[in-house]
Amino acid sequence: MNSDEYVTLRDNMLQRQSPYIVLDKKEMAYEGENYYNARGTHIRVTHSVQQALDRLIGLSPRQCEGIKRAYGDEAVANLRNSFAMANCVNNPKSFALIANPDGHIVDGVVTLADEAIPMRSFFDILEMIADRHGYEIERIDCADNPTCGINVVLMPVTPRHDVTSDDDEFITNGLYAKWNLGEIELGNYYLRLVCSNGQMQLSKNALRHIHSARSAAMMAMLDTDDMKRLMKHNWDSFKTAADTARATTASLAEMHRAKTMLVRHGAPDDLAEQLIPYFRLLDTCRSKGINAPESQIKSGTCVWEIFNTLTNFASHNDVWQPSDIRSASLMQKSIGLLMDKRDIKTYYDLQ
Repeated sequence: MNSDEYVTLRDNMLQRQSPYIVLDKKEMAYEGENYYNARGTHIRVTHSVQQALDRLIGLSPRQCEGIKRAYGDEAVANLRNSFAMANCVNNPKSFALIANPDGHIVDGVVTLADEAIPMRSFFDILEMIADRHGYEIERIDCADNPTCGINVVLMPVTPRHDVTSDDDEFITNGLYAKWNLGEIELGNYYLRLVCSNGQMQLSKNALRHIHSARSAAMMAMLDTDDMKRLMKHNWDSFKTAADTARATTASLAEMHRAKTMLVRHGAPDDLAEQLIPYFRLLDTCRSKGINAPESQIKSGTCVWEIFNTLTNFASHNDVWQPSDIRSASLMQKSIGLLMDKRDIKTYYDLQ
């Protein structure tokens, strides 16, 4: 993305911003169905926003449904307003409601740990980071309503390369930034260039979160020395986890977790079982009379192989298009599996 394309896209997002209002939990009163009174203004909210507002005051959908069946809609209204006034959940105390002017409805809600961060402030700090640290904005992604969140990938002008093994090479100093009204997250990513199954893999790791547009909080994200230290720590952690994964056999529980990831991201059951044969191994255990926790049973496959199976499917499957959001989601879930403590402990012989 060149500078002109970036400016055009940025200005378009700023023009498409939806109006929002910041409220304390006690400033909204439920009126019935999907209507609320916010500081004297009658507003309508979507079902998902209503559920989010319930969670903010400590109510679950099951509780609301149970009260409604037993006592009716009026009891639900009284319960919602009582919970809000009683402040059953201390944090967060405030939130931003995002309106859809075309539909005359509130279709977004963002919790605030401190204050709302304007979109303009996000782009300001994004540009300062790019200029100060030597990055170019590679890609910007957002939903139809950019006020609900923006993701940005920054590519280093001077990439730094490292390897985890002979068949892997990574760019280790990529940056990404995520924004919504309540938070800016800055992190680094590793772009996998060469590996056993040939995919390009982007693995994200958070460096900082800020919850305020005040200058002191924003300037902390520009500390060059601190950023270098955090990025090195993240890469060292990833490299250690990769080495451990190559030397450690996956447990049956880890196999089950990996297969569940595939299914939840859209892989058919039979294909998921073919890639990660959890049930075949489970049947083998039963036939041998093995009665032990799955976290203590070795699968015969190393964790690194499981990790590669997941990332290969995310980037090379025929179930969805490469640009499908599930691809990035499965990549990140696979990183979570890789970075977690291993079920099966590996002991190294010093002799």
